[in-house]
Amino acid sequence: MAGVTALVVASGCIRDGRLFLHNRKAFNSAVSGLREGTQVELAVTRLYATRSIKQNRWYWGVAVALLSEHTGYGPEEMHDILKAKFLPKHLAVTNGNGRIVDSFVIGGSTRELNTVEFKEYTERVQQWAADDLGVVIPDPDCVEAA
Repeated sequence: MAGVTALVVASGCIRDGRLFLHNRKAFNSAVSGLREGTQVELAVTRLYATRSIKQNRWYWGVAVALLSEHTGYGPEEMHDILKAKFLPKHLAVTNGNGRIVDSFVIGGSTRELNTVEFKEYTERVQQWAADDLGVVIPDPDCVEAA
């Protein structure tokens, strides 16, 4: 849709099957400022909490730190290895005819993971570290991250 400009982004919650906006005044003001007959689009998106600060601190301060120390890779390199292993993103390069001429696997992003997805990711990291490297990474509730 050409010429789209967001006038207001409203957030809220559902209670008893009804939408309650947190910023109702700003929403009403944006709507009342529009001319009669103006075309609008309203999208409802479910929000998910991204990984918590506590999860992030444990991941970098405990899990990545222990694996970096064990493998000799720096923290950023170790993070890249973990993303490629547990969040693989497959990319293909095609020629002008659509034929695949090369392919790559890179690590996906941990930044967009919600708290549940990030917990599942770190549990897979812990399991792999224990099974394949002999590195025991303590659970987040059992250790204070740096």
